[in-house]
Amino acid sequence: MINRLKLRPEPDDPPPAEDYYEVDTACELFYVNADVAEWLVACMRRRWPPRWITFTDLDGSTVTIRSRLVRCLRERTGSQRAAARAFRRARRQEDKAERRPWEDDEWW
Repeated sequence: MINRLKLRPEPDDPPPAEDYYEVDTACELFYVNADVAEWLVACMRRRWPPRWITFTDLDGSTVTIRSRLVRCLRERTGSQRAAARAFRRARRQEDKAERRPWEDDEWW
């Protein structure tokens, strides 16, 4: 049986950006390039940050949000993401090794 729920990338879709930043807000998570991230940091470090900020994310969408809703700005390079995946795999293997034989293998 074919699993039709798996998402297949479209042939015209460009590969994901190698390095990007995540703008985590109370509403949503946005992905931006380094220039936009630097600009956002400069805005947020001002003595009186602007009430509203407008920026363009990696999808090309214009985003306008209240500056107080920005919770964090996180750098996500290719090497950081690879290290995070390796860490998660190692943790899963460690947890699997510690389980008793009668425990369910697919609990997550």
